[in-house]
Amino acid sequence: MIKKPELLAPAGNWESFVAAVENGADAVYLGAKTLGARAYAGNFTLEEIQEAIDIAHLRGVRVFVTVNTLVKDEEIGRAAKMLCSLSEYGADAVIVQDIGLLSLAKELVPELPIHASTQMTIHNSEGVRFLEELGVKRVVLAREMSLEEIKTVKQASNIEIETFVHGALCISYSGQCLLSSMIGGRSGNRGHCAQPCRKMYELEKDGELIDTDGPYLLSPKDLNTTEMLPQLIEAGVDSFKIEGRMKRPEYVAGVVSTYRRLIDRYMADPDSYFVSPEESLVLEQLFNREFTDVYLEGTSRTGMMSREQPYNRGVVAGTVVGYNSDDRRIIVELSTELELGDGIGAEGLENAGENITRMVLDGKEVDSGTKGDVVEIPFFEKVRSGCFIYRTMDRSLMDSLKKTFTSPKPIRKVPVSLRSEVAAGSVLHLEMVDADGNAVSVDSDYVVEVAQKKPTTQEQVIQQLSKLGNSVFEPLDMDVNVTGDVFIPIRALNDIRNLAVSQLESARIEKGRRNPKDSCKAPDVACEEVHPDKTLLVVSVDDSRRLEGAIAGGADVIYVGGEVFRGREPMDMKEAFEKCRSEGRKIYVNTPKIVSDEDMGHVQETLKFAKEIGFDGAVVSNYGTFRLAKEAGMNVVADSPMNVFNMNSYASMKQLGAGSVVLSPEMSLSQVEDVAQCGSVECIVHGRQEVMESRYCMLGDLFSTGAGCSRMCEDGKFELYDEKEYCFPIIMDNDCRMHVLNSKELCMIESIGKLVKAGVAAVRIEARTMDALKVKKVTQRYRVALDGKKKAGKCKDITDGYTSGHYMRGVL
Repeated sequence: MIKKPELLAPAGNWESFVAAVENGADAVYLGAKTLGARAYAGNFTLEEIQEAIDIAHLRGVRVFVTVNTLVKDEEIGRAAKMLCSLSEYGADAVIVQDIGLLSLAKELVPELPIHASTQMTIHNSEGVRFLEELGVKRVVLAREMSLEEIKTVKQASNIEIETFVHGALCISYSGQCLLSSMIGGRSGNRGHCAQPCRKMYELEKDGELIDTDGPYLLSPKDLNTTEMLPQLIEAGVDSFKIEGRMKRPEYVAGVVSTYRRLIDRYMADPDSYFVSPEESLVLEQLFNREFTDVYLEGTSRTGMMSREQPYNRGVVAGTVVGYNSDDRRIIVELSTELELGDGIGAEGLENAGENITRMVLDGKEVDSGTKGDVVEIPFFEKVRSGCFIYRTMDRSLMDSLKKTFTSPKPIRKVPVSLRSEVAAGSVLHLEMVDADGNAVSVDSDYVVEVAQKKPTTQEQVIQQLSKLGNSVFEPLDMDVNVTGDVFIPIRALNDIRNLAVSQLESARIEKGRRNPKDSCKAPDVACEEVHPDKTLLVVSVDDSRRLEGAIAGGADVIYVGGEVFRGREPMDMKEAFEKCRSEGRKIYVNTPKIVSDEDMGHVQETLKFAKEIGFDGAVVSNYGTFRLAKEAGMNVVADSPMNVFNMNSYASMKQLGAGSVVLSPEMSLSQVEDVAQCGSVECIVHGRQEVMESRYCMLGDLFSTGAGCSRMCEDGKFELYDEKEYCFPIIMDNDCRMHVLNSKELCMIESIGKLVKAGVAAVRIEARTMDALKVKKVTQRYRVALDGKKKAGKCKDITDGYTSGHYMRGVL
């Protein structure tokens, strides 16, 4: 039997919350004023969250609260109090990214369900199993997964699976984007993303500008899965998530109501499922950068990007046939209806549009125009003939949607059954029961009298008791028996009905609440007693030439492998092992950041082989490969993409079996100092930091000939330039994933003493994107700096453009 999925709606403010509830959402996700991944949404105070939970539970709707950012150590106490409050209020789950916060929630409020945020980058079955073993109730999968991959994960797991079905897409895997924080200190992992992906870029190959048919090279279209909804339901997805906590409430109302109808339509008659043109038009009108579902289809090269403009397109409303310069009016031949108050925009203009304040048809002012009319409309910018005009906002649609969340009477109703036995000489008695099994039984102070004149009829009693007015209840059935001739004042019937309504409302609300905690203090982190005698120098390489450079430069530890970039061959692991051992160096096998279920078998074999020949351990970057490496009995280094950002997350990873932990590159030096006191930590100190990893293949998209991959990425050096002319190199791996590197090279050679003093166990040079000769030179300089025998020199001596990353500034 096919299970009906939950429809999960966003709420960035109170109006959006009401819009979601009234338009059919099964659950709503919302955030507090802090610790949520949409810091620029309106969000909710804790008191407002409590009220929202009560209102939702009264209507049979669940509420999930986002606490899905990386948490600074000084925020842990506040986060602990928030978790306890949310549990007491009756939140149905918290959505979490930080592994330390996840562990804290399990310890403080084990009764509060946990959902793993898409920010945790869960994209394979092993990652889901890892979280399942931790007691997580639900995993929000990465947006990049195909329908077949989702099916595989669902079949392999015993916990709930949630996927996005509508709204904005990220170009980078969520949780793995550092572009916003590296450019301006606003971390997406902390809820402060500045959306640099929606800015203009130029692409160069070997220094020459490439024509890209639009400058918004990192701006994806919006997700729309209406046509694929049946397959997603049949795949067993438990929850369909609509993106949009930054969107206006009318958007929430329209998208939620549309998906509500579509889900119900499929469940009622799967064979007759359809999406009407009117429903498609509503979704297109509310917000679109054009629509796509290419990831779900298993495609990552074409049909995904909105390169021409990064904002809402609306729907085509007509074509410009002229421009009146004197009155600054565009002359438009309409292809659909337009009316005063609608918003319009013009093709090719960055200006998102204007509202129509006047419209002239045949020399007369009109309130609206329809298909075929040629109208004049005031428009600030001159637009050339032949351009499309878009209706970016449909006033009538917005007005109708607004009524759904501004009506004083609840639209969403809860069916109840009422039962009453009425007899003279007895108190008036009423029972009210809802479909969830909540029941109340109330008696009035009034004793039913024998009628002296005109008796109160059974129909009159039913009529009065069924007037549930502005309450959320509506009568499903009535069972009222009146014995004999009785008289009951209208007021007595109203009073007992209102009393029953009040008590049933309280019963529905109280059912979800939990007992308050006696104590809600985050426990002290148990730090390790043993610290390393010296700080080790680690170098990450991916071929024999870089390996030789790292050894010659004096590296203590070598990480070999990882993603295989285009134009390169995988390393010979046995040869690398023998070389390191002959030189007295430790060697760890590195694994890719993103590993699909299809590729997990290969990684498993690699780990097994590395274990057999004597590697010192494995470096892992996602929870799936972490689980595999632990199962293989290897010493595990939890790498920086796992976003260990505080003492709690460090302690959690150690408790889960990590031998060493590479700290998040978004941490400041003072934060590093705090965590380093707890044990063995590693910091990346040099190299081109990866600011994005994307399943989208930009080069394949731009240079595809229709006959398959052009392999253009192997033929030249590609770089993105932003509006300030900063250069971001692009490299592709053999799985056609795109890696965008920072515009400047990280260099901490001048501050290495501070990291050593802080107790950092290892510092790492990320050398996989360096020339082999440079690997040796840079490694030598850091060797000198760590040994302290002589001055190691300046950053300018070993790199052209450099940055200290976040060590000196931290992130919002």
